[in-house]
Amino acid sequence: MYKQVYMIKNLIFDFGGVLVDYNSHRIFDRYFGDESKAEWFRNNIILNDLVKHLDIGEDFGECIKRAQEANPEYAEALSIYDTCYHEMDGGEIPGMYDLLSDLSAYGYEIYGLTNWSYKVYEVVRKHPIFSLLKGYVISSEVHMLKPDPNIYIHLTKKFAINPEECLFIDDKMANVKGAEEIGMTGVRFVSSQQLSEDLRSLSIKI
Repeated sequence: MYKQVYMIKNLIFDFGGVLVDYNSHRIFDRYFGDESKAEWFRNNIILNDLVKHLDIGEDFGECIKRAQEANPEYAEALSIYDTCYHEMDGGEIPGMYDLLSDLSAYGYEIYGLTNWSYKVYEVVRKHPIFSLLKGYVISSEVHMLKPDPNIYIHLTKKFAINPEECLFIDDKMANVKGAEEIGMTGVRFVSSQQLSEDLRSLSIKI
């Protein structure tokens, strides 16, 4: 028996850190006045627990309240996260709009798959790059998170696409591996230039 060889027809992109530069350092470096303190707060309070609850679709205000109760010394910082999250938007990642435009022009279908809360997406959806997507899945709407294989499977079923014909791009290696578990090809994103090189190595036209 020979192994079926599939061609990549669909490209699936993460949002934050891939299509748009969305980063809480923009508010917490200023608040703490110290990058190392801001990084500790992000890693241990925001990213380690809070964001997971927000991204899976729990109520934003309730999540902030629980985090404040669990970390009263950071109640003010968490309040700022609740009210200033729109200031984390740094715009589109350089080069990505043009790259997606070229891919779309060559006939590739472009999709999105992101771990984000509904409030974050409402902030960034204004960027033109999102108009290039044929469709997307947001974790807070389906109550699943990458790298759970089920969220990738949900996307393939929603858009009736074959995992073996998909390339998934994410800036987190764990999420790339999650896509690979269901048969997709995965690439870790570093920059638009690096991604262009990876695409060429996979014989994808750009």
